[in-house]
Amino acid sequence: MMKFINERTLFKILVERHGMLFSITTKRRAFYFFICSDLFGIRVAPTTDPMPGIVELSGYDIEKIVRDWNKLANVKLRRKLPKYDPS
Repeated sequence: MMKFINERTLFKILVERHGMLFSITTKRRAFYFFICSDLFGIRVAPTTDPMPGIVELSGYDIEKIVRDWNKLANVKLRRKLPKYDPS
């Protein structure tokens, strides 16, 4: 099965046989735009940086992302990150 994956800090594109996923990640939220046989629409989830995101956790599989969305979109960080103190 052939897949096209392009990842940058802010944008992610995943194209495969079942459809296309385009995501935009900000500091607090990630916006997912689905165009596939299972879903045509937008979903929003909290950003999981520096931990792996929804697309990485699902193995870059659009069908799995759509099927397991409720579980994947509620991933919590295991620990709080230390606050940055520039002084």
